[in-house]
Amino acid sequence: MKRQVLLKTIVMLTQLPIRVYDKCGSEAEKYEIVPREINQYEHTLIQQTLRKLGTEEFVITEYGESLPVRIYGLCGTEYDYVAGPFAYGSMASAEIRNYMRRWEIEEFPQVQLRESLLAANLILNVFAGRSDGTGIDLLDRCLEEDEDIRMTSLVGEELRQSDSFQTNHTQADESILYQHVEHGNVEYLKKNYDLLYLPHPVILEEIHKNEEYMAVIGISLASRAAIQGGLTSKEGFLINDIYLKRLAACRSVTQIYDLVKEVHIYCASQVRKKRQEVMTNQYVERCKKLIVSKRLETINLEELADEVGISREYLSKLFKQYEGIPVTEYILNIKIEAACNMLKYSDRQVREIADYLSFGSLSYFSRIFKKKTGVSPQQYRKDLQKNN
Repeated sequence: MKRQVLLKTIVMLTQLPIRVYDKCGSEAEKYEIVPREINQYEHTLIQQTLRKLGTEEFVITEYGESLPVRIYGLCGTEYDYVAGPFAYGSMASAEIRNYMRRWEIEEFPQVQLRESLLAANLILNVFAGRSDGTGIDLLDRCLEEDEDIRMTSLVGEELRQSDSFQTNHTQADESILYQHVEHGNVEYLKKNYDLLYLPHPVILEEIHKNEEYMAVIGISLASRAAIQGGLTSKEGFLINDIYLKRLAACRSVTQIYDLVKEVHIYCASQVRKKRQEVMTNQYVERCKKLIVSKRLETINLEELADEVGISREYLSKLFKQYEGIPVTEYILNIKIEAACNMLKYSDRQVREIADYLSFGSLSYFSRIFKKKTGVSPQQYRKDLQKNN
């Protein structure tokens, strides 16, 4: 329990992700603020790091490809610890961003170099199992080879981080995120939200209050993007008010992040729903209802168009435009759906069902049924009985 509490505290204070491995190399625990998938390259680096811990107590593995990204390996008595990968410098250059997009690399948590070493130092001193009372000072160790050069590098890096990490996101970054909300791109946001996340400066010393203020801005912009996407002002501002009330109940930075992510995805889903409602047509909807009511009959397209009140040609054009399939295809789908229900919930013979749905012949019914479901009517019923 002591280990879990300490590691969770370190992660919350530094944002440094930490993984715990048993001595066989199997992952036992994982701690991170924002869940992040480890790609194959990172997995290989972690395995290399773990192997080095067989002979070393502290390992630094650079990410490579000119990325200021590191992984720390820490050797404990019972477990080995991997801290990272984390970014210790600016990732804002066009070259780095293009590289990450090309290889579908997720964003790295940003951690000051000094803080990362202090966190690693704490883990080693607590879990290395030293009985002689001697401690480890990783800051001194990283500087001892050439103190002047290393200190110059470390101080320069700290200043560079101070500039780069506190830089606000750009207008272009913000525009990309809110365009996805405005266009209702729900699935894209769910899959890529962590990559679209907008970095922002820490203006206030109290980090929770700082993130709360930033969240207010994010929620307001999301609701306005939804209005731009088609919601009414009343609908958009109602979403804004509801999520602001929920924000007041958040007790951690992680909860705030999750809430902001949720409001972006929810606003996008409401835009998509609104657009789907707009993309219906009264003639097509009327036709669909008639097809359902006439599914047991032989449906004549000319008669169907007359009942709807337009020509057969215009009906066919509208149906293809709004439903994406010909009206004849839709009729067959409705009939096969009814056939599936009869096979499942009645004991009628297949021939009876074919006649009941006005298919004309058993062979035609069986051919269409297999085309739509992948199995014959007889096999469909057998599979249902077997599963039940």
